[in-house]
Amino acid sequence: MVASLVTAAARAEGSSPAPLPESTQEPAEELTPTPPPPRTGWGVQGLPLINYNSDEGLGYGARLLVVDSGDGTIRPYRYAFMAQFFQTTVGVAIHRFALDAPRFLDSPWRVVLDVALLDDRFSPYYGPPEDTRYVPSFGICDDRDALKSNPNVCPGNPDFRGARYYTFDQRTFPSIMLNLRRSLSGPWQVAAGYRFRLTTLRTRYAADDLGQARDSLLEEDVRAGRISGLTVDHLDGVSTFRTAEVTASLLLDLRDNEPAPVRGMFHELAVRGAAGVTGSAFDYFGVTASLRFYHPLGTDRLVAALRILADVMGGDVPFPQLTSFGGVEWRETMSGIGGVSTARGILKNRLRGQVKALANGELRWKFLSVAPWNQHLDFTLLAFMDMGQAWADLDSLDARAPSYSGGGGLRIAWEDNFIVRLDYGVSPQDGTTGFYLDFNHVF
Repeated sequence: MVASLVTAAARAEGSSPAPLPESTQEPAEELTPTPPPPRTGWGVQGLPLINYNSDEGLGYGARLLVVDSGDGTIRPYRYAFMAQFFQTTVGVAIHRFALDAPRFLDSPWRVVLDVALLDDRFSPYYGPPEDTRYVPSFGICDDRDALKSNPNVCPGNPDFRGARYYTFDQRTFPSIMLNLRRSLSGPWQVAAGYRFRLTTLRTRYAADDLGQARDSLLEEDVRAGRISGLTVDHLDGVSTFRTAEVTASLLLDLRDNEPAPVRGMFHELAVRGAAGVTGSAFDYFGVTASLRFYHPLGTDRLVAALRILADVMGGDVPFPQLTSFGGVEWRETMSGIGGVSTARGILKNRLRGQVKALANGELRWKFLSVAPWNQHLDFTLLAFMDMGQAWADLDSLDARAPSYSGGGGLRIAWEDNFIVRLDYGVSPQDGTTGFYLDFNHVF
């Protein structure tokens, strides 16, 4: 989250200001200052972090970046060490330490090592993919104070089943991710990696945390044998899931500008596998195919963008991995179908399963470009439509209609690298909405 902020800051400090739009340019010799010398040696940067979305509340924290620029020949730096504290008002936390080496030991490989604590205190669950159920009145109580004395009864809401009916507690520590990536030939790239997770899960909350006496929806489905990756043995106390995946990807990158493409495409075929030999307690595999297209419509200021994503898993897939995707650009907010990085306006993790399909379409119109104090800013309006579906496994594939949502948003781009995004999405099927303040395009 806000990863582009670090790169943008590093690039901005080491690059010359962008020129004014063509219609206001003065003679070139007066507008083109002498480029500053490349940054060298060590530097320290501190950055505040803040975001918001309807699923996870207000997020806040800070990031410390220690950068070794070396002799200035490797951009944006030779090594970067990052420490982050980040949490939200709805019990989500992402604390991490990372190393980024664009030319590790003077090799062509970019190496990224990330060690993190990922806490999702009230992780949502809405049922198996073939029969998801969401009735707001089952889990909403306007009189929260009344629940402190009796968490099982909500005055004025006879349908109430508990404030934690649609949630469970999940924490991953450590989460260790090692990625290696390099150019192969022209626009082709290859990547390899390793991802280790130790995840603890609780299906029951204590009474002092408004935990109701009756089962949560997850517990109901486990007892009925409706969900894979969990058994009744996991319903008492804390359950631990150890997974360790080896990953590999083949990529084709023809984008003209990675943060905000106008034309080109970015495709990836990724595989992952877990077994005892990799350190995993579960044997399973995953395949991800991702296609992205960007095309200007008559002018570079109007761009059509499309992402199609499919993820298939098989084997003994543990329950916490039913929301996961593969690929080199995976991030914590990209889980399940629904939420800030997959389907805006649909509730976070609304759909989960061993098979997931997702499509996102956007129409982006850059309506304003300005350059105050020689800092280039672009303002872009967009309309989007997101849709997705999930299936329990390959044997349950059918032609069920996908869940869908639509909406609009605003992007503010600084020097083409640092992008703030605001989105508002609506899901007509569920009657839910979502507002998202975050960074970078969704794709």
